[in-house]
Amino acid sequence: MQRPSRQRAVSSRGVVGIVLSLLMPPVGLFFLWTQGVFRTRGRMLLTVISTVEMMFLFMWLTPKQELAPRVPVPAAPVAVTAAPEGEALNALYNIEQLLYEQQLAQVLAAGGTERDLLTEEQKLQEASDQNEAIYNTIVYSVYSKATYYHSGKVCGNQTNGRELTVRQAIQEGLSACPDCNPPVPEL
Repeated sequence: MQRPSRQRAVSSRGVVGIVLSLLMPPVGLFFLWTQGVFRTRGRMLLTVISTVEMMFLFMWLTPKQELAPRVPVPAAPVAVTAAPEGEALNALYNIEQLLYEQQLAQVLAAGGTERDLLTEEQKLQEASDQNEAIYNTIVYSVYSKATYYHSGKVCGNQTNGRELTVRQAIQEGLSACPDCNPPVPEL
């Protein structure tokens, strides 16, 4: 009985496996693992070394492409519609108008009028504006002993030479003529 020595001679198959794994890593690794040339630890070590060598080979042989920087050039459109002056436009610049038109269409479809969309405050403001316009309307009356104010200079067979506003006529105690129907403010 002989005691196995720790030194083993490297066989010709082992040398071929090492050379193949260094020169052609995939073929050498295939040869090492299928022929079982070395123990498992030796095959694993040669596999790691061959893999690292293959990575460096691929990195060295892979061409590096230099990307040339390209500066973007803004292109002007062929035809442009000019924006209105002094008004910043965005996607919803007329949203209030669109919403109002939509509500108006709904109210009109239900048999209402445009006035139905106004709030009570808006209705009061509108009535106040109408009354103010009526108060500033020019009417006519006679110079003395007048009881009515008229819409025109001539009413029936009476000529009215005095020109005043409805506000002034009401302050003087004059009432609207029943024949020519001059403007009367609402209370």
